[in-house]
Amino acid sequence: MPNSLTGRFIIKDVRDQKPNEFLFGCSERIVASYEFTRLLDFFRDQGWDIEFMDERCLPKDYHGDRIRGYVITRKKDA
Repeated sequence: MPNSLTGRFIIKDVRDQKPNEFLFGCSERIVASYEFTRLLDFFRDQGWDIEFMDERCLPKDYHGDRIRGYVITRKKDA
């Protein structure tokens, strides 16, 4: 919930990474590669949902770059 005076957020919870959450630093350059995009598309085609984690919830890496996070879950049958 934003603080009404400053408009900033207060961190209320720190938690461990869940087994279906995957984090990559920008310096790893994996998220910018064609093969990584192809891998995500393969999983989506096989019935998995892959969502981006909100960058505001993720720390920065050792280089000060934002970490990229993904949450992978099985699609629900319609």
